Amino acid sequence: MRRCPSLTRLVRELRTSLAVGFLLTLVPLAVKAGSEEIERLTFAQLVDSIRADSAVTETIRSYNGKQVAIQGFIVPAGAPDLSFFLLSRVSALGNYCCEAPVGQDETVYVFTTKEVNITYDPLRIFKIVGVFEAGMHTDATYGPSLFRMHDARVEEAFGAKIFKTADFPATGPKP
Repeated sequence: MRRCPSLTRLVRELRTSLAVGFLLTLVPLAVKAGSEEIERLTFAQLVDSIRADSAVTETIRSYNGKQVAIQGFIVPAGAPDLSFFLLSRVSALGNYCCEAPVGQDETVYVFTTKEVNITYDPLRIFKIVGVFEAGMHTDATYGPSLFRMHDARVEEAFGAKIFKTADFPATGPKP
């Protein structure tokens, strides 16, 4: 039986069109599925988000209700089980022996759903992942705060860099 070249070409073009259409449908779904990574916030972003009237910018409010991660130092402030603590830009011992965490822009109130089992070290950096909330709020127990994280979990931030090694001159034997 003899094939019709125009029919064969038509079928091939139809298959190609269907394959392209199928891929164009699936690629956006794959990209969307991969975009649900946990966003990372920094204390620099928190500081930059505060306006003169102590309100916060819409950019930082856009994280409200979303799961985010932020790294910092744990400052125990509540129960011994660390179900509530402060996360700060600087250690509870201070930074360079003379700087203590000051201001609500440098502090995140963290509420966990269960006991935190870590070895507390005031010089260790921790990564906190939880549901973010920004805006002035006064808690009856813990007082006013601009930034909070709920349902948080605590992880040690292995390899977290707190200094840029290029900022320090290389040490070695002096000539």
